[in-house]
Amino acid sequence: MLFIDSLIERLADRATASAVVPENGICFDPVQGVLPEFFIEVIAQTMAAVNGYDALCDGKKTHDGFLVGIDEFSFGGTPTAGRTIRIEIEKTFEFGAVKIIRGQVFDEDILLASGTIKVWENEVSDG
Repeated sequence: MLFIDSLIERLADRATASAVVPENGICFDPVQGVLPEFFIEVIAQTMAAVNGYDALCDGKKTHDGFLVGIDEFSFGGTPTAGRTIRIEIEKTFEFGAVKIIRGQVFDEDILLASGTIKVWENEVSDG
């Protein structure tokens, strides 16, 4: 399940990606529209894209990673299906394989969701 379309910018501990809001699928409910889990997942996928980009730039293999925690998440609205949204993340803490990521999801200038996730990245991968 891939929700983000592209990694737009990568600077130090920050990154920006884009995604198109789904019209159906695992994160869409016909009554509620886009489910909150979608916003959590696009933040996690943005961090995964950063890790892959960094590995490729360094000539290394990519690593597996997992979302292991969610903190302080708030949801401000549901965008219309088909809209392109912007995901902005910042790595705020790293200790070994664990990273804490602060993320925000926007539809133009409207904040749709924000929160903090914890991710864990394998140091060794078979891939």
